[in-house]
Amino acid sequence: MQHRRHLKGPIESYPRLGSTNAEALRRAREGAPAGLILRAERQDDGRGQHQRSWHSPPGGLWFTALLRPARVEGLSLIAGLACVRATRALSVPASLRWPNDVYVGERKLAGILTESYLLGSRVDFALLGIGLNVNLRGEDFPEDLRDQATSLALEIGQVLDAEDFFERLLDELDEVLEQHHLAGLPGLLPEIRQACSTLGRWVRIQTGGGVHLARTRTL
Repeated sequence: MQHRRHLKGPIESYPRLGSTNAEALRRAREGAPAGLILRAERQDDGRGQHQRSWHSPPGGLWFTALLRPARVEGLSLIAGLACVRATRALSVPASLRWPNDVYVGERKLAGILTESYLLGSRVDFALLGIGLNVNLRGEDFPEDLRDQATSLALEIGQVLDAEDFFERLLDELDEVLEQHHLAGLPGLLPEIRQACSTLGRWVRIQTGGGVHLARTRTL
């Protein structure tokens, strides 16, 4: 394991939480240290973008890292890049889907939820939440998601050592955070472009105002 620079706080694991992001927000407001990671075996109220629910049963990695101070430009993209790096190390051909998802082919493997909080005019802290399907079986997904979601175990045909993968993912995440700290988002854009499967494609974007079609442009 490498010496971590940004995720060197304690790792707290829980059998069950409502939402790791919600619990991390509470802890951050109480003065929790930078680099704290909260992890749950399952979430009862997991959240994705736009307050969508995130199915979080046992068998996945559901965790949130507290970053302070935080450089938030492109944080979801670089976290997705860390997921892609860790997943490709297992020979699983993952790719980024702008702005906050990781896919294998046409099936979703992971999602990222980042939230930043201001103190006056500056960012006081950020929450980086990641949900990644590790050992979920097909029957573990709700019926309406079974043709839209996948897991590492489904892709490689065997159960993984989740702890080993978690350590690998944290190392990759810490590395991209350090690159981001040193060079900003531009320093990571070439690799992000290479990893992104939606550049130049027509995509559906769902907002509070409805569903829109747009063509993604080069980053």
